[in-house]
Amino acid sequence: MFLVLVADKLILLLIMLIFITSILSWIQPDPRNPIVRLLHAIVDPVLHPIRTVLPSSMGMDFSPMVAILILYALQALLQKSVLS
Repeated sequence: MFLVLVADKLILLLIMLIFITSILSWIQPDPRNPIVRLLHAIVDPVLHPIRTVLPSSMGMDFSPMVAILILYALQALLQKSVLS
């Protein structure tokens, strides 16, 4: 039960970090900034496999949206397994 709760919170944190990274991509912060580097170090391993399968379309990267949907589905499965 405790591990499922921790996993649930980690998934939520990862979703927020993906969202923040997506917003930051619009304003193009300095890539040498330690916070930006940390965000990319956490988020890029999640997005990279999706980017290899799902190419960008007309300059738009849909991998964050796909990753968030997958993480929400994983979160729902975890919550369902606790309830049953």
